Amino acid sequence: MQNFDFLDYFINKGQPILDSIITFIIGWYLAKLLLYILIKMLKKSTMDPIVISFIKSILSVSLKVLVIVTCIAQLGVNISSLVTVLATAGAAIVLGLKDSMSGVVSGIVILMTKPFVKGDIIEVNGYIGKIEEIQMLYTFLITFDNKMVVIPNNELSSSTFVNYSHEDMRRIDMNFDIHYDSDVEKAKAIILDVISKHPLTLEEPEAYARVSQYKDNAISIALRVWVKTDDYYILKDDLMEQIKREFDNNGIDIPYQQIDIHVHNQKE
Repeated sequence: MQNFDFLDYFINKGQPILDSIITFIIGWYLAKLLLYILIKMLKKSTMDPIVISFIKSILSVSLKVLVIVTCIAQLGVNISSLVTVLATAGAAIVLGLKDSMSGVVSGIVILMTKPFVKGDIIEVNGYIGKIEEIQMLYTFLITFDNKMVVIPNNELSSSTFVNYSHEDMRRIDMNFDIHYDSDVEKAKAIILDVISKHPLTLEEPEAYARVSQYKDNAISIALRVWVKTDDYYILKDDLMEQIKREFDNNGIDIPYQQIDIHVHNQKE
């Protein structure tokens, strides 16, 4: 019976495994280091942060795959055969995950056309929030109440959405209902006075307040005022509070729904 030589077996069989493990550890570390350096260089450029995030996600996957393939090569596996197998498997995966691949393509289209950038406020599918990140398959939206909304890129690229941050200025449209017995001209003057005194309102285009509708129990006055996009929500809330306060101080009544109940006593 032939004696088993453990050292010879280790040199012939175990050494490639050890080399593969060492290659994996070093390669994985170097891949992370290279990714860190590349992303740091891109952040110093004028490239949009949301594009950098997308590139980071693609490079991360690519470098990890490269490390794994190199480790397999250390084990003596024929790389050309492996590439053929991976290509075949990749084709099968692409067919099985065509929706996911569509998401990757959609993400690239979004980054090329730039309908929005990181920090933009958009409304899509009933959600309003700030663009946080675009990855290979998904776009991440942070709502005003700090909830994360994950939207598939292929769905986002085929949907109609509103970008509230695209322009430098926005118009605030508000309506104030006053009682028919109230002085309409006085109410309009109060609204315009509040607007003129607020530091966030823009002088051009000029703001206006006009009667827009006669309702069953109220006269509706439409307010249109322009503001910088970043100040939109602050000014809107301020106007809502300040105009109501000035209406109360000047005897301008705001109607409300009421029901009159009449009780009749009927004798038998």
